[in-house]
Amino acid sequence: MKMKSKVNIVSLGCAKNLVDSEKIIADIAEKGGVICSDKKDADVIVINTCGFINSAKEESIDTILETVNLKEEGKCKRIVVTGCLAQRYKNELKKDIPEIDALLGINEFNNVANAVLDNQADEHQIVKKVHNSKKCTDRERNKKLVAQTPRISLTPKHYAYLKISDGCNNFCTYCSIPHIRGKHKSSSIDNLLSEAELLAASGVKELNIIAQDTTVYGTDMYKKPKLHILLNKLSEIDSIKWIRVLYAHPAHFYDELIDEVCQNKKICNYLDMPIQHINDHILKRMGRKTSRSQIETLIEKLRKRIDDLVLRTSIIVGFPGETEKRFSELADFIKSTRFERLGVFMYSREEDTPAFSYNSQISKRLKDERFDTLMSIQQEVMFENNEQMVGRKVKVLIDSPFQHPNKDSEATHNDYNPNQKNMWLARSYADAPEVDANIIITSEKAIKTGTFKDVTITSREDYNLIGTVK
Repeated sequence: MKMKSKVNIVSLGCAKNLVDSEKIIADIAEKGGVICSDKKDADVIVINTCGFINSAKEESIDTILETVNLKEEGKCKRIVVTGCLAQRYKNELKKDIPEIDALLGINEFNNVANAVLDNQADEHQIVKKVHNSKKCTDRERNKKLVAQTPRISLTPKHYAYLKISDGCNNFCTYCSIPHIRGKHKSSSIDNLLSEAELLAASGVKELNIIAQDTTVYGTDMYKKPKLHILLNKLSEIDSIKWIRVLYAHPAHFYDELIDEVCQNKKICNYLDMPIQHINDHILKRMGRKTSRSQIETLIEKLRKRIDDLVLRTSIIVGFPGETEKRFSELADFIKSTRFERLGVFMYSREEDTPAFSYNSQISKRLKDERFDTLMSIQQEVMFENNEQMVGRKVKVLIDSPFQHPNKDSEATHNDYNPNQKNMWLARSYADAPEVDANIIITSEKAIKTGTFKDVTITSREDYNLIGTVK
């Protein structure tokens, strides 16, 4: 009797990649693979890579090389690399890392299980076999994968990401995603509702809506934006209690969407809206299709319409042509706007993008300085906002038991004793999983993860809040 392959998957990059990984391993399991959590126990290791910016590419390469070491030590027999890096640099990876047994791009996710489980076949044979057996286009194959493949969760079972579309039509001048992922492709409302109902049945209470650009959902399939319709239908699933919208492009917001967020009690009053910059010259050079005036008007409208709105954004510093004056304009805007949540990224010069050949490239030293400046501004905003939370009661979702810091570390607090047992990590509606801070809560009784609790905030510890539940 043939032994079943033990398979481990390493998912790198964004939450969109994570959803792909969950579908890949479900397909592997359905076809006879045994999923294991420790790659040292695996016969086959699948690496779903990210190839978006330099730091992501470096992480992907380092992970592949670490896996090659395991293979050389006899701890795994086969390495399968997929995802954005495999799509973007397939020939280079074949040449430079011959220990990889199969390289499959993003249009070949449904071939990964065959690459994993057919140890005798080489990559060419695997792809040829699948393509001959299914005479359909890449788009048709991807639609079938989204619609039909179940997911094996890589997140805590009480929250999940729902990827509503793939690809992008924005063609920002710094971004390689349209070249890697292709044009924007929405999944149908019916398919997404079916997927969400399966997630809810498995215990999911919080849905985080993701795409490269969520605000244009439906414009390809239905010829007009339909995110507000999708959100409304998702909210009808009884056991889904929180719905959170991420990756919303400011150029594509529309009034019906704002109305839905404002009126639907299940939609968190939290929006992730990357603006990337505020100077008009830089925005135009980035190809963002928006302006400072439009961004300011939209932020004012959102904050006026949506009560207690938590607004997250992301900023790119060091874009070519970002003079000291233009950066000062950005820094002053961040100070005055006081985003509740903010991420800062240093511009990554990517080949095959227009910005790669722009003049006035910024030095690494200056990028570092500007990154630190914005992070210091935001730290002050966060600390002041957290101080205002002390004494308030908030509803939280319990994520996991709290892992105590080292007893000898300085990370202790009067309300936050590392020797105390009943402590958990939680989040309010104001915090998205994995990217925002936590609320560290204490309780006299044990609390089940994935449950909602009312918590009194007693203090803050750096970016985190400290709270108690009775």
